Amino acid sequence: MLKVLYSFLIILFYLPYSVFIFYRKIINKEHTTKFKEKILPKKIVRPEGYLFWFHAASIGELNSIFPIIDFFLNKDKKLNFLITTVTLSSYNLFKKKYGKNNNVFHQFLPYDSNILINNFFRDWKPNVITFVDSEIWPNFFLKIKKNNLPLILLNARLTKKTFKRWKIFKTFASEIFSSIKVSICSNKETVDHLAYFNLKNVKYFGNIKFCSNLQNINSGKNFKVNIEENNKIWCAISTHPDEEIFCAEVHEILKKTYKKVKTIIVPRHINRIKDIYFVMNNMGLKTQIKNENDSIDENSEIILINYYGSIFKYYENFKQIFIGKSILKKFKNDGGQNPIDAARMGCLIYHGPYVSNFRDIYEYLDNENISNYIDNKNILAEKLIKNFNSNLTKDKKKIEKLNNYSNEIFHKVIKEYENIIT
Repeated sequence: MLKVLYSFLIILFYLPYSVFIFYRKIINKEHTTKFKEKILPKKIVRPEGYLFWFHAASIGELNSIFPIIDFFLNKDKKLNFLITTVTLSSYNLFKKKYGKNNNVFHQFLPYDSNILINNFFRDWKPNVITFVDSEIWPNFFLKIKKNNLPLILLNARLTKKTFKRWKIFKTFASEIFSSIKVSICSNKETVDHLAYFNLKNVKYFGNIKFCSNLQNINSGKNFKVNIEENNKIWCAISTHPDEEIFCAEVHEILKKTYKKVKTIIVPRHINRIKDIYFVMNNMGLKTQIKNENDSIDENSEIILINYYGSIFKYYENFKQIFIGKSILKKFKNDGGQNPIDAARMGCLIYHGPYVSNFRDIYEYLDNENISNYIDNKNILAEKLIKNFNSNLTKDKKKIEKLNNYSNEIFHKVIKEYENIIT
């Protein structure tokens, strides 16, 4: 009954969804021509040979599958790969990584309607399928089951909130999840949640995002800092509304100890830059909006980063990093941003108590003294001062240990794929 109802709703919402996609295309949030792949059938000439299909919604998920694709590309040049994504930014990343590779293809994931799905499978005929993270589309999964194709749910994540929703429709959910041959979970919580639906072959090795390629690292030689060495600098990365005020209050505490201190803030969404700038100025702090080719102003106290793709530069050049969406109580049920790249680049990470989206990762990093739990501005200021005074350096042994841990996860995941395709 629920399966019929779901299919009916998919048909009902097809037209509004299509209008929405057209609107996004007009405002340049969709690809100028490929947007049609989401809503219209597309004729495909499938490459000959074995075909992996990976679905990764956006950039984070896409980065996590690159090492797997690279491994099999290097192992056998005859293998082919289809990557489906949802966002324009993920397509741009795909193009940068594999745009010149004739064995790797891209298509935007079609809407979850049976007409588009049947067209998709008729043409692509994938041999093994991977959906990454929390991407669960009922009609796609049921089609995969009907075709008796191996489906891997990679880095599976079923939050408490999502689990409660699926739990209401246990019979329908169990039928959908039974399509999965192997579930490689991103955390222990998901293992328990999937077990409720009687899934077999549910495994946890660690978060696959530990294995992501650090592709966007810049050497730093073109990084325009140009500030005196006695300046004390720390960074707040991926901040959300009101966390910038928290960072500014920490900055004011630091000013009582140091004459020269700078706080670099990289907001999660830079469309808020002007609002943040206004708040910082109202607090009496000299604030700079830094665009990509600007140097950091020696006289500025707060530097707001106004462009994307910059985070790796700050991970590389600075040691103490606060990662946002973690300090305010409003993030209690949906808190946390990914700390893995900062950790792998040797940064000392600070985070608040609300990190439910990355709880297992932060537990590991806290236990390894790579990250530090803080719950108020005074504690963060105290830790920053302590490490400024100790001339903190990046710990190569911790980086090596983390890389070894990442390699262990990666090889266990690869073994699961090899068990399926051989």
